[in-house]
Formats: sequence, structure tokens, C-alpha cells
Amino acid sequence: MIPHRSATQSSPLSANDAARFSEIFDRYADSVSDGSKCMSPVAFINAVVPAAVLSEGKRPLYASFFNVADKSGRGLLTKDDFIRFQSLLRHNDAAFRLPFHTAAGSKDSLDTSNLSGIAGGDKASAAYIKSKAAIAFPEFSQLIDSARTEHIRAAFAKADTQGRGATTVDKILAVACEFAPLDPDSIISHRLALLTESPDSSLVGYPTLLALVSLLSNPAKIRQAIDGIAAKTNSISIDDFVSTTSLLSPLEVRILFTLAAGKSSAESATLANLEEFVDICHKSLVPLVVSNDKEHAQKTESSSSHAKQQRSIMMEAAFQGYNFVVGAIAGGIGAAVVYPIDLVKTRMQNQRVAVVGEMLYKNSIDCFRKVVRNEGILGLYRGLGPQLVGVAPEKAIKLTVNDFVRARLTNRKTGEIQFTSELFSGAMAGASQVVFTNPLEIVKIRLQIQGELLKETTGQSAPIVRRGAVTIVKELGLLGLYKGASACLLRDVPFSAIYFSCYSHLKKDLFHEGERRLSVIDLLLAGAIAGMPAAYLTTPADVIKTRLQVVAKQGETTYSGLIDAARKIYKEEGFKAFFKGGAARVLRSSPQFGTTLMCYELIHRLVPFPGDEHRAPADHHMEQKSDLSSQAALFYAGNALQILHNANYKFGRFNMASAAKSSS
Repeated sequence: MIPHRSATQSSPLSANDAARFSEIFDRYADSVSDGSKCMSPVAFINAVVPAAVLSEGKRPLYASFFNVADKSGRGLLTKDDFIRFQSLLRHNDAAFRLPFHTAAGSKDSLDTSNLSGIAGGDKASAAYIKSKAAIAFPEFSQLIDSARTEHIRAAFAKADTQGRGATTVDKILAVACEFAPLDPDSIISHRLALLTESPDSSLVGYPTLLALVSLLSNPAKIRQAIDGIAAKTNSISIDDFVSTTSLLSPLEVRILFTLAAGKSSAESATLANLEEFVDICHKSLVPLVVSNDKEHAQKTESSSSHAKQQRSIMMEAAFQGYNFVVGAIAGGIGAAVVYPIDLVKTRMQNQRVAVVGEMLYKNSIDCFRKVVRNEGILGLYRGLGPQLVGVAPEKAIKLTVNDFVRARLTNRKTGEIQFTSELFSGAMAGASQVVFTNPLEIVKIRLQIQGELLKETTGQSAPIVRRGAVTIVKELGLLGLYKGASACLLRDVPFSAIYFSCYSHLKKDLFHEGERRLSVIDLLLAGAIAGMPAAYLTTPADVIKTRLQVVAKQGETTYSGLIDAARKIYKEEGFKAFFKGGAARVLRSSPQFGTTLMCYELIHRLVPFPGDEHRAPADHHMEQKSDLSSQAALFYAGNALQILHNANYKFGRFNMASAAKSSS
């Protein structure tokens, strides 16, 4: 009945866990020794005892584990002692080893004097204990496990005064709270009435009690079972769940679904229901103050963010330079990956219907083939140089402004931001980048179209000479570089508003950022998916911008401005013309921004700015599963001590009154 764990859960603490327990130690440490923070037995209890242990009579039992953690015997724990104790809880046999070492001390065996009392009505166990002067750890483990099962049976028999093999819900709750980490005021406790033998009955059977205690004995196996089905469906039936996992018995699964769904004999449950069940178990197992102290976490995060802002002028300048370089690298990678698609998109958008001569390209694929045939593979990268030069300040300012505005519109207490504020942050980022993107776009577009012009004038008396980016910039002049800026604003402002809002919500709602560390694929998909609606919905503005920035060939329509271009395009080519190159634009923007944001976040992770090497976002589910395992082991170790105590076994309990006095 005591939880057994797989070998995968006995690994040493991760860096994240060690940092988390270091923070917990700092919060609870109540003494100082040799200039360093230390923890008294009272503080130790507050830092480790599960919230479900409400009885003041039981909590002091956990102080007995202080001797296990206090290797030096000083009566105070250092931070290393506390973290080492938390690491011990991750061992497979922690639920057994803790009470054994508490009772046996440094010995390899346990004196059986007065130990026979733990057997209860189990005559075979009592006879075995009586025949031995001492028992080793393996035998103790099995005996204490059997003793717990016997004590559960005895507690139920005492509650079942009628001898029916079933008893009332309130008595089942009392027994369950005695042997499982269950808060009597939790939703799970309030729903125990759903476990009655029939709708007309008020009794819960003995098998149900055993399955309930077993289910709650190791919530980590529930977490593991849920993780096994989470990627498949949002709702699952009992039959499908049983066929997916062998971690729970059929009766345990039925109890889980009934309590999670809040419906008697529930045949299915949503993942949200199951997640809530695990969260309730988690809250019952972690220390009481930690489980209720969300405000502290928010204050810690807020103060951490505030601390980051208090950089010196030189450090702040260096930090902005760091962000600029990261944005430049990420943007350059993203731009290079999709540049051939961008070139095809530009040529398709510049192709007119009402012009002299025939259409050059039938569709995007035809355009791609003809560029390769007529200009070679390098023709697909015509204009890439200016793009790479311009993308550095563009991405840097876009990402910086979005983060800057978003941070100031986020509620510091709750960490929440309104959707309208998200849109505004993105819009500001889009507006700020135009100062860089418009010159970049006009030079890039003229270089991309140049291949067409060279082909058309081949063999003529005055063929067009290939011009470089510097020549084009000189010809345009400062004002010319901002031709079509209004259309650029019309495209970039809504694009960034849509993109950054979608990206944020995809990470949070679809990929569950904050609950786990997002993988490379998660980041890539979030960025790519967010780019799809942003790119397609802003295609009309991109078409108008392209027409304004391209030099019209002989016989082609010219445009005097934004409104004039929109009118003439609609009149001459129809509404569909506004979405020319829309598919190519999606194919280009989606992977580009997915790659860019993925690289941007990964570089920040891999090469953090000096002083910002804070703890990386943890995988919430893995962290929760580790807590569930270790805290369940601690609860049952305490349960074992309670059995020893009830059997009048002397194992050197702390006098909490004196301990409290000495620590004050």
C-alpha cells in the first residue's frame, strides 16, 4: 500500500529542483550559524510537512526526520542538508528508508523490542517479529507495508459497526484521511458520496476504500497515466483509459473518473477534470504555506523582474546590444530560410493582367521554375544581401518594442495582460519597424524584379544594366526610400498585432507554456501557425505596397498613392488581385517567423545575458510528478512512524515544545 516508484524517479535533483528547494530553504530558514542561514526543527516541519497533515498531534512526528537530515548532529540544518534531504525523498525506497533510519539510527538493523505491536491482528507478522531479536531494512519494509494494510482493515472494521462490509461516507472519509494525503475540505472529499454502492444507498464498500487509499497513495502514477493520453484526445472514456495504462486497477480508474468528473458512475472525463484531480492531490501533499502562497511567488517574480530593470546605464546599453545581436542572428536565419519563397511572392504580386504583352508566370510554381531556368539557383536569392543587412535592426526593434510595451501593460500582481493590450503591443512593434523595413523592402523588391527586366530587354538596342543595392539607394534618395511607407504601415501594424497576440496565446493555450519547458518543435510550430493568419489577412496591403515601390514598365499602370493604387487595382484586376501571392506570402511568413522566434528564444536560453542566468522555465508536469512522488513518500514515512508510535515503539521523537522555545 505504500507507493512504489519506478527507477526513473530515483534520479538526483535537477538544476531546477535544486534551485527551487534552495528558494524554499531561504524562505523558511529561521536561524543563523557561522554567518549562514540555518533551519530549526520547527522550520523544517513547516517546510516539509504535507498540507493534508492537519493534526497538531501528527505534525511533530515529522520532526523525527530532522535527525535523518541533520548529518552533523548540530540541531540545525544548512541549505546543503535540506537539499540533500529532498534528494533522499526521490529515492525509490524513501517511504521505507526514512522511518527505518529514524527508528534504527545509524544501525543496520532494528531492535524488535515492542515492535510486535505494529502487526495488529496479523498473527503471522507478530510471530515473525517475536522470533527475531532484530530485523534488517528489507524485512522492515515488508512488515511496515503489511502493517499499514492491517491498520486500514482494522480502522474500517471499527467503523463498520454493523459488519456489512460497508460504512457511511463520513466514516470512509475519516479512515481515508488517516491513511492517505486527503484534505477533508477538498472537492475530492466532498464528492466521496458519489462512491456509494448504489444511488439509493448511503454506504461505501470496503473494496472501494482500499482502491481509494491506493489511488491517493501515489498520485504520481495518475499524473503519468494522464501524460500518456494527453496528446491523443481532450476527453476519454474509462474503457479507453484502462486500455491505455496499466498503472491503475479498474476500480481505481472508476473511482478516479467518478471523483474527477463529479458524476456518479461516470463513464468518461475530460483531461481538465483529471488535471484538476491531480492538482488537488498535489496541493494536499506540498507544505501548507507553499500550497497557499501564490502571492509570494508573484511577488518574487515581480521583484525579480524589477531587479532586472535596475541595471546601470552601461549594463542596460550592453543588454540592448545583446538583444540586437540575438535579433539580428535569429532574423537573418529566418530570412535566409524562406527568401526564395519571398522572391516568388514578389514577382507574382508585381505581375499585371491589363498590360501590354503576355503573362510571364502562370502560378507560383511556374514562377519558381522559370527563375531557376533563366537565372539559375542564385536567382532565387537575388536581393538577399540587403535583406540580411536590414533584417537586423528590423527584428531587433520589433521584438524589443513588443516586449517593452507588453511588459508595461501586464498586470504585475497577476501576470495577466488583456487581449486589447496584446494587440496594441504588437501594433506598436509593427509601426516602429517601418523606419527600417520600408527602405529595405523597396531595395529588395527592385533587385528581385530586376531579373525580369534584364530578360525582357535582352537583345534590345538599350538593354538595362544590372544595378546593385548601393546604386539603387543612390537613385532613390532619402525620400525615395520611403515611397509606399503608408502601405508598409498598413501591412506591418496589423501583421504584428495579429502575429504577436496569436504567438503568445498559442504558446500558453495550445503548448501550455508555464506548465512545462517548450521544446524546439513547440516554439517553431507556435511561430509558424501564428504567421499564417497574420500573413494572409495583410496581403492586400502588401500588394499595394509592392505596386507603389516597383518601377512601372512601359505600358503598365502607375499609381500616385495608397488610395489611387487600391482603386486602380480593383478597377482593372478585380478584388482577387488584392490577394495575389497570398499563398506564397503565407508559405514565406509562416516558416520565417517560426524560425526567427524559435531561434530568438533558443539563443536567449543557450547564451543568456550575464546576470540573467535565472532558473529556466520548468516542465510543470515533470516537476509536479516529482513533488507528488517525493511528498507521497514523506507522507507515508510519517504514516509508518505513526504506526510505530501507536505500537508504543520508542524511536526518539522530538519534544516540539522545547524545540520551538529554542528556535525562538
